[in-house]
Amino acid sequence: PCAHPSATLSLHPLALTAAAMPPPPPPPVHLRLRVSITPPHPLPLPYSRRFSSATSGPATARHLSLRCGSRRRVPVCAARSEAAGAEGFDEELGRLLELLPGELRRRVEDHPELPALVEVVMDLGRPPLARFPSGDFLLSHRPISFDDLRQATAKVGDFGGDNRAGISRTLHRISAIRNRQGDIVGLTCRVGRAVPGSANLLQDLVKDGGSLLLIGPPGVGKTTVIREIARMLADDYDKRVMIVDTSNEIGGDGDIPHPGIGNARRLQVPNQEMQHKVLIEAVENHMPQAIVIDEIGTKLEAMAASTIAQRGIQLVASAHGLTIENLTMNPSLDMLVGGIQSVTLGDEEASRRRVQKTVLERKGPSTFAYAVEIVSKTELRVHRSLEATVDALLAAGRMPNVEIRKLGSTGSVQQEVSVQKDQFRRGPYEIASQFEVASLSNARTSLDSAFNIDSANGHIENSNVSEAGFNLYAYGGVLDIRGNCLASD
Repeated sequence: PCAHPSATLSLHPLALTAAAMPPPPPPPVHLRLRVSITPPHPLPLPYSRRFSSATSGPATARHLSLRCGSRRRVPVCAARSEAAGAEGFDEELGRLLELLPGELRRRVEDHPELPALVEVVMDLGRPPLARFPSGDFLLSHRPISFDDLRQATAKVGDFGGDNRAGISRTLHRISAIRNRQGDIVGLTCRVGRAVPGSANLLQDLVKDGGSLLLIGPPGVGKTTVIREIARMLADDYDKRVMIVDTSNEIGGDGDIPHPGIGNARRLQVPNQEMQHKVLIEAVENHMPQAIVIDEIGTKLEAMAASTIAQRGIQLVASAHGLTIENLTMNPSLDMLVGGIQSVTLGDEEASRRRVQKTVLERKGPSTFAYAVEIVSKTELRVHRSLEATVDALLAAGRMPNVEIRKLGSTGSVQQEVSVQKDQFRRGPYEIASQFEVASLSNARTSLDSAFNIDSANGHIENSNVSEAGFNLYAYGGVLDIRGNCLASD
């Protein structure tokens, strides 16, 4: 039936209100982000971002840190830089391992000390070895064949006159062993690393602007330290740095240098015999403020280095040796420490010095202001005055003083530098001057007791004033009752 026209639809008031109102909005979400800029630290920028525009001023590394209710700040830039560096090294290490056959590569990759790999040795007719800090690791019992060596050499650059080659844009060094016919019968594939912070122990010496000489045996890390010094001079102290790279160990193989040297420029040496000429070329053509060279080994190179140092340019170089004394005895490199000459003294001068009439003396000024003996990757011996050290070594009865610097880890990401000043070697007069009068009196009393002498009646006077001269004790002889020596053996 039809509804009556007067009929109306009745609804509950609450239903009408709910139908008329829009749906409630979602609850607001409050986000709070605080960004703080901390002072820049000497951490390198990525290679592609190291160059700033002319209006932005010098490029600086800034740490972006997030604060979440506490005062502890986590440097995001540092963490990203370290992660990128580790990823880049893994990629470079993988390019080195590509030189190995598949089975050998898998054995190396499965080793727990893979990040600390030193080198891989492949000799014809012998099993291959991987060398780690803990020792040698046998990769396979199958001896290396000519095919293995040819496969490896096909993936590296050309070998130079020093039988060294590399992999482009890496710091690895591939050294060849040849037979009499010139065929390659052995390879040493050495891992190269750019270690940020490896020169922190020498930061004060680098900043002073004086020339610096690094001394150490092969494999101790001289090239790693000198590469970091080059980056430090170019990026942290804004100097014009030229690297004379003998075998592309500092800047890596290829025409584009490795990012580990920062903004420093690199001169490649076409022939090792021309290295001294390339040194002079770097000074005359490129107007550097600092020159970095690795492994000075000939007299011509030492003469070129001496010429550069006299032109007011900061020189950073390395040489093979254990101590500075090794350089003084090396006729090819003694010019680095000023040169050594034999001098004949007169009778009066020899008597005054209490030495022989023929002595060794330093010929002239030293090429370097400072010298550093690299003991290990965490310990250095610093000679703040190389001339004083050489003079002390050549003089009889005198030994130089050194600073022993050690790099220790505190368990955190950052490392603390602890500098310990120590007198490494002491002369007899310096040792004797440190004894107190009480110690001498005790020694005399002990000797008197051994000879049954009554010191109360005898020759010892207790005094706080140091006595001049020497104290003579007779070991084998005839003494009277008061201790006077009547006859001796």
